[in-house]
Amino acid sequence: MSNGDYGYFGKGDTGYAQYMTAFNRNFGGSSGSGCGCLIAIAVVVVLILIILGG
Repeated sequence: MSNGDYGYFGKGDTGYAQYMTAFNRNFGGSSGSGCGCLIAIAVVVVLILIILGG
């Protein structure tokens, strides 16, 4: 997912917004306990590791 390309969801800010909307729909988003934020941070860290490793 380098260069802001989110595959099926598109590129740039629009692709990111659509990706996060689908992610939150599938995994419940934030429940107010901060868990959703931790999951989002974990996803970002994994994506960065994939980009740096690839």
